[in-house]
Amino acid sequence: VLLREVQALTLHRGQYTTSRRTAAVPQLQCTGGTAGCSRVPEVVQCYNKGWDGYDVQWQCKADLENTYRFGQIEVSCEGYDYPDDPYILRGSCSLLFRLELTEEGERKVKNSGSFGSGYYQSRKDSSDSGAGAIVVIVLLVLAFGVYKFFLNNQQPQPSFGDSDGFTRPSWQSQQAPPPPPGFKSSFT
Repeated sequence: VLLREVQALTLHRGQYTTSRRTAAVPQLQCTGGTAGCSRVPEVVQCYNKGWDGYDVQWQCKADLENTYRFGQIEVSCEGYDYPDDPYILRGSCSLLFRLELTEEGERKVKNSGSFGSGYYQSRKDSSDSGAGAIVVIVLLVLAFGVYKFFLNNQQPQPSFGDSDGFTRPSWQSQQAPPPPPGFKSSFT
């Protein structure tokens, strides 16, 4: 069949293309989009809207809820004798498409989280706050470690009351003076 003479294609979810030179592929293949691929329609009809000198320009329609629309579409058909053959194998066409949210769909997502992925969204938020809490805890432990390091590495305090009247740090004194009266050695 000459491709540019094909006026309409009807493609079905779960059915495969006919094939001659290549492997059969699903007639409908969702490639993502803002709505994801959870709502692939049962049937899509694509209409030939004209020839641009290189390829047929297609318009595809399906029974979709008001919250979904087709985004980028690409109709692909197997050339009968070689890849760019203007004659195609009957029944070999497939549709690759992106499923996008309409403005109404985007409003519903903002109001309710998202279609069927509210659980994922809430799990994502809780894991983000958990990661933040872990960072705060690590920073507190690090600050405490630095604090303890500097407290333990302080220079010894100078001792008072050397016999010659000069105040010297304890590491310079020949002999440690006796503790003041009433001092309990267990407090050191």
